[in-house]
Amino acid sequence: MAFLREADVRARARRRAGAAGISVSEALGRVARRRRARYDIFLSQTIRDAEIVLGVYDILTNAGYEVFCDWIEAPETDRSQVTPANAEFVRATMDMSDTLLFLDTENAAQSLWMCWELGWFDGRKGLVSVLPVLPDGEQYYRSREFLGLYPYVELDEEGRLKVVRPVVTSPSGVTMFEAPNSRTFESWRTDPRDFMRPRVIGGLGR
Repeated sequence: MAFLREADVRARARRRAGAAGISVSEALGRVARRRRARYDIFLSQTIRDAEIVLGVYDILTNAGYEVFCDWIEAPETDRSQVTPANAEFVRATMDMSDTLLFLDTENAAQSLWMCWELGWFDGRKGLVSVLPVLPDGEQYYRSREFLGLYPYVELDEEGRLKVVRPVVTSPSGVTMFEAPNSRTFESWRTDPRDFMRPRVIGGLGR
């Protein structure tokens, strides 16, 4: 099992762009397509991560998933402008998506949109997971703030997406483990009886 690594993801993005003889930014623009009726994944990301976003988008679409990334699928939307109209566009698109993957990078905390997207999707549909991309030299994913409420995604031994429920510590200091604590991303996405919803800690929750 392994996390996505920033160096690998960036290299993948460069290969995709290089194969076409264009820049990463141009590649992001070129893969823009017409909107679809449904999406398997809404990829919540920040525009500061162009290379990482293209690499992750390439991984997910090559795995067979329909992915919405507004930067890619709707390049006309200016995410630097937080307006009610833009928010309504994003909200409508999330409503057409089955799951949300929160692309957690060093830049994610600076995004004005990502936490709003996560909160809306969690309240509306529940199928939210964190997709960490670790910087060079980092061995473990150190979740932050409320992201620890959600399962995270890594790769299994065959390179497929896998959803893992994190170990958590309650307010009283009790560390909770669960077994099994993982399943394939596809099972998590499609099986309504057993998906990993945000956890309840210390008797408090939704």
